[in-house]
Amino acid sequence: EFTVASGGPRPAPQPYHYVLRDTEQKGLCLQDGHLVATSLQGANAAQEEPISVVPNRHLERHRCPLMLGIRGGTRALALSQHCPRAVSALSPPDRVPALSPRCPPTMAVSHGCPRAVPQDVGLLELFAGDKDTATPFTFYKAFGGSTHTFEAAAHPGLFLSTAPAPGGPLRLAEPPSATAFYLRRK
Repeated sequence: EFTVASGGPRPAPQPYHYVLRDTEQKGLCLQDGHLVATSLQGANAAQEEPISVVPNRHLERHRCPLMLGIRGGTRALALSQHCPRAVSALSPPDRVPALSPRCPPTMAVSHGCPRAVPQDVGLLELFAGDKDTATPFTFYKAFGGSTHTFEAAAHPGLFLSTAPAPGGPLRLAEPPSATAFYLRRK
């Protein structure tokens, strides 16, 4: 005797959803197209932007590669290709600031490294895509006690971090400036 499963349609895959908070309990909200960590208490709590995640099936599973997004997974978090204060190729050599040692040459900027910026691409679209398309949207999640860190797959050694100044957008930073986050399933 055996049981036959019904031939009904399988549910469509969906991202997992989490609330992400830094160790100061600042939550994420969307301001001027950027994710910002801010105190979200009382009336501001409704502004909190949950994070959606799907795995990157192309990278090393033991490192927990995740693609992060917002708005239910309809906008993926990517690394900006340039910062607003990018150095112009026409700048005089004596006015070009020194590069951060961790920024690749294509990220010649005067203030740090790439920022994490929501893009209009769906997480499930990236999941179905190829490795080259998905990697710029991928972060390796590491667990340390009760917190997690997110290392950029496209920029090893740089981690998703809150800005040092209030109201600044999420960015990438080296340890020890990397932010540890709490994750709570929504």
